[in-house]
Amino acid sequence: MLKPVYYIYGTDDYLIEEAIESIKKEALTGVFASMNYHQFEGKSADASDVIAAALTLPAFADKRVVLIRGAENLKAPQQKELIPYINKPSETTCLIFLADTGKIDKGSAFIKALTDGGYLKACNRMYEEELAVWVRKEAKKEGKAISETAARKLVEIAGTRLRDVRGELDKLVLFVGDKAAIDDKDVEDSGLDCREETIFGLSDAIGAKDLKKALKIYGKISGEPLMVLGAISRQIRILLKIKIFLGKGVSSQKLPSMLGLFPKYTDDYIRRSKRFTLKELKGAIDRLKEADSDFKSGRMPQHMVLPKLIMDLCGGR
Repeated sequence: MLKPVYYIYGTDDYLIEEAIESIKKEALTGVFASMNYHQFEGKSADASDVIAAALTLPAFADKRVVLIRGAENLKAPQQKELIPYINKPSETTCLIFLADTGKIDKGSAFIKALTDGGYLKACNRMYEEELAVWVRKEAKKEGKAISETAARKLVEIAGTRLRDVRGELDKLVLFVGDKAAIDDKDVEDSGLDCREETIFGLSDAIGAKDLKKALKIYGKISGEPLMVLGAISRQIRILLKIKIFLGKGVSSQKLPSMLGLFPKYTDDYIRRSKRFTLKELKGAIDRLKEADSDFKSGRMPQHMVLPKLIMDLCGGR
């Protein structure tokens, strides 16, 4: 049963969009679906306009959907004005707040009202073990049985971004054709992109400040640039967390459960973390954020973003 209000937030864009599309599919029916959908941007949204749209009765349907993208950018006065509506929402509207963040201010009156109504929905990235389970379930929907080790191998290749895992699973299903069961060899033979060991090699070269080797490895990596950036980001963030945890005296045996890693890779991650100083890893995180912004803003040609990032990281910027 649909709720009258949703506040969807988290770190996995695929899960977030999947949740929104599921709500829209159920709520927006009939030939007048487009008339019953309204979208606002959080940064510029006026609460009175949002409320007016939410109180408007649907046209020749049972429900209408009002979506506020970038809800994390709603200003405090707008949030305050929306609280009375959240406490007593229209039953004929699904008001969706979409926040592109993994953090919420649980102390704010706005979030408290959403919490009290049971309207919060977190869509965060899954750990590798959870993703492997997800892969097996999704493969089953496609009429394929995939072994546990093959599912894990696919996740190792694709990383923890669900959109990437989904894309690699789709390629794998096409690759095996009519074959009902997918095994490790199928994953290895399918030529899936962004292999973990290749990204490992890239992070090694960056850690050694070996620009020539780093660019050579990068040249062998295929896949969407944002997917490659995500894989590099994941590596660096894991290395930073390991550096911090080990610095605090955390046992290496505890790292797999704390970071969602496969135990067999822990020693490799620890070895790689030692190639960087804490300052270098924190600086790398800042550069990764800049690169992500460069991609999304278009202020730099996309084919130049990753090579420049690698040059900056190898140069110790």
